[in-house]
Amino acid sequence: MLGGAIFFLVNKNSPKGEVSNSINEYPSVSDSIEQSYNIAPSKENKENKIYTDLQYNFSFQYPKDFTATKFQEGEEGSTILVQKTPSTGSGQAAFQIFISPFDEPGPLTAERVLADLPDLIMNNPEQRTLKNGEVALIFFSEEESLGQTREIWFVHNNFLYQISTYKELDSLVADILSTWEFH
Repeated sequence: MLGGAIFFLVNKNSPKGEVSNSINEYPSVSDSIEQSYNIAPSKENKENKIYTDLQYNFSFQYPKDFTATKFQEGEEGSTILVQKTPSTGSGQAAFQIFISPFDEPGPLTAERVLADLPDLIMNNPEQRTLKNGEVALIFFSEEESLGQTREIWFVHNNFLYQISTYKELDSLVADILSTWEFH
């Protein structure tokens, strides 16, 4: 079931809401901020940090002026919040990865998601194969307090990965995802 798994867009009043509220502090992101990031798919690149998750066995690179924080969501789920360090610039940016158990094989389809979340706004949904080989459902959505968001959802080893960010950070998150590796 996908019900309840859409943490970023729906559930802001539970303990998970603490993460979401961190993102809400920075609702405006400019194009100039988006273009200041440099992600290259090389572990030798000193411009990036590497996030490694031993629980789910994956890693990805992200800009050195960002921080990554992991929060446990109940007994079986996690949220990883990656956000620009407030002191490193005038604008703020963030994305999050919500991971929860999922008992169906992928890939996800728009029809499958909408069967559980019929009120979800899903604009321009499409399936794309990520560089790590996973087939992701990618779409734009909307949330009253955030505006338009980019959503990238996929299933891997019985877990649903929901990556959410501001629409303006679409290309940054795409670059970060190009460095994502499962181990």
